[in-house]
Amino acid sequence: MKLLKLYIVLCLLLLALPMAAQDWYFSIDEYREPEQATLQGVQRLLVVNNALVQPEDFGHSTVVDGQHQNGVSVKLDRALLYAMFSLTRTLDESGDFISAELLDISQNTSTNFYNRQTLSAQRVRGLLLEYEVDALLVLNQLIVYDVLESFIAEEGDQFAYIQAFAQSHWSVYYADANKMDYSFTYADTLVWESGLTYTRAQALNKLPSRQEALLYLASVLGEDLGRSMVHTWVSVPRYLYADSHEAVQAGLNAFRYQRWEEAILYWQSVVNTEGGKSSNRSNRSKRGKDKKAAAVATANIAIAYELLGDYSSACDYASEASRLFGALKTAWGRQQQVNIRYYLEQLRAKQAKEGAR
Repeated sequence: MKLLKLYIVLCLLLLALPMAAQDWYFSIDEYREPEQATLQGVQRLLVVNNALVQPEDFGHSTVVDGQHQNGVSVKLDRALLYAMFSLTRTLDESGDFISAELLDISQNTSTNFYNRQTLSAQRVRGLLLEYEVDALLVLNQLIVYDVLESFIAEEGDQFAYIQAFAQSHWSVYYADANKMDYSFTYADTLVWESGLTYTRAQALNKLPSRQEALLYLASVLGEDLGRSMVHTWVSVPRYLYADSHEAVQAGLNAFRYQRWEEAILYWQSVVNTEGGKSSNRSNRSKRGKDKKAAAVATANIAIAYELLGDYSSACDYASEASRLFGALKTAWGRQQQVNIRYYLEQLRAKQAKEGAR
C-alpha cells in the first residue's frame, strides 16, 4: 500500500489559472468555525481513496450558437488525487489534528464507475487498526462535468465560457464505537469567461482546456471541503461590475476607498432610473444600456451591503440583480444570472449563520 505523507510536494500548477474574468476582482478574508462537526474530537485522521476514475467520455457538453455537440472525451485520471491531496493538505495545515495522512491507492475493487460502493465493515476495522487513527474520511465517488459554450454576443462579438461542476460522496468511520458512522455529499462549481473578442478562436483560446478546468475544480473541491471541517481563515472571491454609466464608475471609485455607503448612493441612483421611459426607436439602444447598468449597479450594491455586514439587504439586492440580469434576455445576462444565484446562496448561508448566533 502506498501512504503519502504531506511533506511530499505535489505540483498543482493549475492553481495559477485565472478565475472568471468579470470587471473587478478582489477578495475578502473571513474567519470560519467548522461548518460541520464531522471531525470534532478526532486527533489522528486517515483520508482514504475508495473511488474509481471517471470514464473519459462522461460529463462533457459543448454548445455552439445554441446547438449541442457530442463526442467529447477528457482524461481525468488525476482528478481523484488532486481532490484528495488538497483536502488532506488543508486538514493537516489547519493545526486541528496531530496527524492527517492520505492513502491514495483506491480500495474499490469494482469496475463499475456508476455503481458507488462503500468500504466493508471488515476493511474499515482493518484500516483503523493498521494506521492507528481515530477516524477514516473516505471518498467513495467523484464526478466532474462541464459545459463549454460559445456564441455571438449582442454587439456582434464572440463570447465563450466554461462552467465546471463537481459532485462527491464521502463516508466517515470512527474508531470510537460510541460515534455513529455516516455519509454525506459535497459539491462545488467554477466558471471561466473569455470576454468579448473578434473571432471565436480568440474567445476559446482565452479559456483553460477542459482538462485543466476540471482538474483545478477537483483541487478546489478538496480544499473547500477541508476548510468546512476545520477552524480557518478563508479568502472569498468577489466581483464588481464596471459599466460606461457615469454613476456606476463613480460608485466604483468610492468603493476603492472603502466608502461603501457613498458607493451605494451612486449605484442606487442608477437603479432608480432603470430602463428609462422612452419607447421611440432612437432611444431603444440607450434604454437597453440603462437596463444593463441597473443590473450591474444592483449586483454591486449587494456586495457593498455584504461588506457593511447587512446580509439581509445584500440578499435582497442580489435577488433583484438576478432578476434584472435575466430580464436582459441575452446570453451574457443569463450567465451573470447564474453567477449571482451562486453568490446569493453564499449570502443566505452567511445570513443564516448570523441569525443562529
